[in-house]
This record gives sequence, structure tokens and C-alpha cells, in this order.
Amino acid sequence: MKSLRTQSKLIVTTALLCIAPIACDQSAPTPPKNATNSTNSTLPKDLFVTQEPAGAAGVLKVRHSAKAGDRVAMIGRIGGSENPFVSNRAVFTMVDASMKSCLEMGDDAHCPTPADYCCEDSSALAKATASVTIADKNGKPLPISLVADGSLKPLMWIAVEGTLQPTDGGAFIVNADHIYKMPNDPLASKLK
Repeated sequence: MKSLRTQSKLIVTTALLCIAPIACDQSAPTPPKNATNSTNSTLPKDLFVTQEPAGAAGVLKVRHSAKAGDRVAMIGRIGGSENPFVSNRAVFTMVDASMKSCLEMGDDAHCPTPADYCCEDSSALAKATASVTIADKNGKPLPISLVADGSLKPLMWIAVEGTLQPTDGGAFIVNADHIYKMPNDPLASKLK
């Protein structure tokens, strides 16, 4: 009798384990095939350009002279933190060329992450940093990683062209239309 009861419990438990995942499926419904996704998941085809934007200036100069809504072109290095790229958004930070990473100081053994500019004063670094976004038509950053395909790397010397966004609290954000990879970068051979 005891073995019959144990067998019954085993059968019921097995049945519940098989049926429960089906009955409790809480996955989101699959959108119809003709539904359009309002968020663009690829980078614009003309994002990377082969000519430097006209009148491009350093991040500090642009920060001091531009106001929200202005078209701007600025030059700098990707960096300013340990990881200057947002992992799931087309957003990164760039730093004015007057700031020096440890890699530029010839002290690459000193800093494991020279893109964080740890040798610079943090308040000066904050004033010399800009956020760059690649946005969709609604102004929201694209939901993709810019570092995933290797097109951009920390400490890469670039110029961006775009529109300065209105913000609160002193943030400096440029919605970039174009990114130009500066040629003859003296750090190119040291970039990982």
C-alpha cells in the first residue's frame, strides 16, 4: 500500500512539473508580423563620415560657446570614465584634447583603464567632457551598443557633428549626426 501511495505521488508530481510551465507561461504576446518597431535598431548609414566636420573645435571651446539647439562640431577622445560607452544605448562620452590620459603620458603600466583619465583632476575632467548620443527620430538614444562592432574604441580621437540638446544640471549632450575618425592618431597603435 505504501509503494502505491509513493507511486501515485510520483505520477502527480511529474504531471504537475510537465503541465505547470505551459499553464503559467507569462511571456509577452508576439507582435503581429506587420507591426512596426518605433525604435530604430541600426546605426544610420551616414553616421561615419570621411571628412572632418567644418569648424570642429575642442570640447571645452564648444561647451563655452554653444547653447541648446545649436549645431556643433567638436573634437576629442572617447573617454572620461572606466567604460565610456553605455552598454545598451548608442551613448558615449568624449573628452577635450587638453586632458591627458595615462596612455598619453607614457605611463600605461600605471593605469589599467587609461580612458578614465584618473591622473586628471576630476572637476576639471567633468568640465572637459561631453556626452554624445546617436538618437532615433524621437530624440531617444538608439538601443544598441556602439562598441560591439569595434567601430569605436576608448581613447579613439574623433570629431562629432550634431545638435546640442537642452538639459538641466549642467550636462552637455550632443545628438550626433556624424562621427569622423581622425587620421594619424598618435595613440592609434596603443589602443586596445
